[in-house]
Amino acid sequence: MTETNTNGDTPVHVAMMNLLWPRDGLPVQDFWDYWVGAHTQISSRLPAIHQYFQHQLDPDGGRLFPSLGDTVTHEYESDELFHGDAEITFLTPDDLARFAAALNPLMQDERNVFSKTISYQAKDRNTRTFKDATQDDSPNGDLGGEQKFMLYLRKRDDVELDEFRRTLIDDIGSALAALDTVLKVRIRLLEFYDNDAVTLLAPNVSNWEDPAKQYQGCIEIVFSGALARQEFALSTGWSAIAVRLAAVVRTVHRQQALRTFTVYNHGKVTLAGLRTPQMADQIKRLGAINQKGSEVISLILREHTNYQ
Repeated sequence: MTETNTNGDTPVHVAMMNLLWPRDGLPVQDFWDYWVGAHTQISSRLPAIHQYFQHQLDPDGGRLFPSLGDTVTHEYESDELFHGDAEITFLTPDDLARFAAALNPLMQDERNVFSKTISYQAKDRNTRTFKDATQDDSPNGDLGGEQKFMLYLRKRDDVELDEFRRTLIDDIGSALAALDTVLKVRIRLLEFYDNDAVTLLAPNVSNWEDPAKQYQGCIEIVFSGALARQEFALSTGWSAIAVRLAAVVRTVHRQQALRTFTVYNHGKVTLAGLRTPQMADQIKRLGAINQKGSEVISLILREHTNYQ
């Protein structure tokens, strides 16, 4: 069973949350550049994707999001610092299976940029967009002044998983969406990550996560800018929500998404996914309409006969 999101999104069977750690010694900017460039030129050719968003994450910028108080852990341990979230959705189980069967070229490339990847899944009703008034549903990096934050949640040990999920879906999501200062609220409630069930292994890349450090949910929140974020942080609405959220979580790792690149949306590859984000930006800035025309797109998609 799937459910249409409250903002009218197409229902999805599963939303993957792939958390990404850069290779040791690789500068974060080089990690971001390779991931969105060379690596994405492989992933954008894989079948059956409905949506693919790359969130480039900054834990220092995440501190701009207000704290939930002393009862909630916000600090990272040294091995917990990831800098990317690849959000990929699929409409059906068959689509997910087709994608997984074609992954080998992508897995072989992971060794070049990732030291660790953990792939969570949010299934059916457990992924929900409560509100989306952002200016672009397919951003190519630039968020146009908007500020996006991702909150990665670990539930309290004394709170049952069903209670945690009900609180997020029935209370927190709709309460955040009701605030005028908030442009977007999206929640992913995650399945347990079974280390023993992982079969798609990339060479020299870790796919193991300590069960005690696993996340059970993620909230995406977007503001129109810094002023709206500050108004939100000082509002009685957020104060009340923070108390209710702190009652069910023990950890909230706050990340700012500095950029979001859209590789796929609405079941179709974007210009950024097809041509790289840098080239897509050049086409947009120069107004090169012909580059989006059917003749050029057909040429780009055509299989080359020789390569040297």
